[in-house]
Amino acid sequence: MIRFKLLGFPVSIEPFFWLVIALLGGALRANSPQAVLLLLVWMLVVLVSILVHELGHALAGRRYGATPEIRLHGFGGMAVMHGGRFNRLQSILVSAAGPAFGFALGVLVLLVYLGAFRNRELPLELGYGITMLLYVNFFWTLINLLPILPLDGGQIFRDLAGPKRAGLVRWVSVICAGGVAGWALQAGMIFLGLMVAYLGFLNFQSGAGPQRIPGGVQRD
Repeated sequence: MIRFKLLGFPVSIEPFFWLVIALLGGALRANSPQAVLLLLVWMLVVLVSILVHELGHALAGRRYGATPEIRLHGFGGMAVMHGGRFNRLQSILVSAAGPAFGFALGVLVLLVYLGAFRNRELPLELGYGITMLLYVNFFWTLINLLPILPLDGGQIFRDLAGPKRAGLVRWVSVICAGGVAGWALQAGMIFLGLMVAYLGFLNFQSGAGPQRIPGGVQRD
């Protein structure tokens, strides 16, 4: 377990986090020094991107009185809002802050690329790192905004719908997860398909909810 502080927030990184992102980056196919280097670039990209995303949640949560903690685990990351007592609008803003920071990082990387590296032949590792930063902070952020609990989009939808529509939120999560899982598996994105299918299954179970599924913004 790695522990440190980022802008005053406690951060912990579980060993399973490194294993999952390494497998996602093709660790089993890294059979050359160059492939290993690209794998390390990928792992750094994912680490930075998830930390920035969770930092967005944490800064918003602190703004509304919580004492946030950031945890990175096998499913990605989550911001635990110790003492967080948010009204519905504040809860929506806290959930939206993570994707907003991710998009902002992607836009920043894109602007730097267009301003400094366009029309230049980049070293393989740098070009790969820029491409993956854009992929993670745009594509993954869009997936995270889908109305599937406990993804940020699911939490935003839950807060918009209100506590009386918990059943609707759960079934929207199940149906959306099923559709995305089918699309992802057909497109060859096996990990994404399995992960979203798993979230759909947990939502389908009676009483399933964000407390049972690691990820997102967790309020204690």
